[in-house]
Amino acid sequence: MGRSSCIAGLLASLLIFSFSEGAHSKESFFDTAETYTVRVRTLVEYPFLKGDEGSFLGAGFLINKKLGWIVTNAHVTSRNPSSVEIAFKNEGFLEAELLYIDHLLDFAVLEIPTASIPDRAQEPELGCAADPVVGTPVGAYGHPFSLTFSGTRGIVSGNRHRWDRYWVQTDAAINSGNSGGPLISLENGEVIGINSATYSKRMSEGLGFAVSMVRACRVIELLERGVNPSPPFIPVSFVTDENNEDGLVAAVAYQKQPVAWPLKPGDRLIALADGTSAEFENQADLIHALRGRVGEQELLVEREGEEIAISILVEPRPELMDRIGVHASGIIFSKLELKDDESMNPLGLLRIHSVAGASIGALSRVDPYGHLYSVDGNLVTSAKALCAYLKEAESSGKKVRLLTTSMNWKYRAQTAYNTHQIMVTDVKLVGPRAPAGCS
Repeated sequence: MGRSSCIAGLLASLLIFSFSEGAHSKESFFDTAETYTVRVRTLVEYPFLKGDEGSFLGAGFLINKKLGWIVTNAHVTSRNPSSVEIAFKNEGFLEAELLYIDHLLDFAVLEIPTASIPDRAQEPELGCAADPVVGTPVGAYGHPFSLTFSGTRGIVSGNRHRWDRYWVQTDAAINSGNSGGPLISLENGEVIGINSATYSKRMSEGLGFAVSMVRACRVIELLERGVNPSPPFIPVSFVTDENNEDGLVAAVAYQKQPVAWPLKPGDRLIALADGTSAEFENQADLIHALRGRVGEQELLVEREGEEIAISILVEPRPELMDRIGVHASGIIFSKLELKDDESMNPLGLLRIHSVAGASIGALSRVDPYGHLYSVDGNLVTSAKALCAYLKEAESSGKKVRLLTTSMNWKYRAQTAYNTHQIMVTDVKLVGPRAPAGCS
């Protein structure tokens, strides 16, 4: 009886020790997160498509102390910020340079002077090897509702493919201000994701999403090697299968993209022929496998029941940092190159990315998301040419007539044409690397 009591007491002591060690470990991971997590604030004056004008707050975290690199969400930095600033804990804000924005992932890289990084700042271990196991305890770290340097706990509840990209799903609370902060494994302290989004609290509970670190690490690695990590041109549209049983099946292959692939409708894309990729389940797998590759690549394809190898040409899309738009009278015009432009926008028209409230453009009922068909009857498909034309109109003080298009069902047509007489003001090129003037 005495021996049993002794054993029971020993087991209880071990359990208490184990629990306290685990709790201490979790607290240490959050303590460490304080040293690499930053506050991010962004000012946006000229938003591109799906962006918003205004000032925004979020989070980010240091990934490379020697280079001064910080990662965050693309929706935190915006895709055309006027300014971005970051601040470590107990430090003032300092200006950051936007280094890279991804076309597909909600992911951006900022750069700051290395001399401004506090000595106590640490680089976190990144979970680049594999997606996290469902059930892994995690902590979402950031600044929810301006409650700076706060952590919440939960588990990984899934690894999801949604909205054409991969996410780590978690029930750890992700609120406004957490975006861009680290999702931390509470088993080993690795950052396994970048907090990004949550479903509306009115519609759901415990449904948050983080950018998969496995996918983000591929981009970071290529950037560190000086290789353009932008997603490649994919000159194919794929069949949508609600049960995702058919894999990646070609519906149509486009011929007027910068690259063309010799695919036929019904071809199923299997994997890269060199064996460096797993079998493709969706377009995100294909993009991930092709990042950083340029030139001819061999692709395994199933065609009419037979597996064959075909040669495809791979070229990265232009960097979003190099995109240039035109601002005039509160309207942003710019290219938006889409794979199906040869059928939906064969003239290469400029798209209306945004129209500021309380602007001449808004007063003239110019709608965003449509296309600019002509200016004073002239087809203009170059941002710089449009800038030069509007700048001359601004200098002479004359109004211009814009003909725009929008998706709107009319009699036996799905396109509406709209005309606007506007006074031209504040003409300039906009974009992260836009030159001064119109040239």
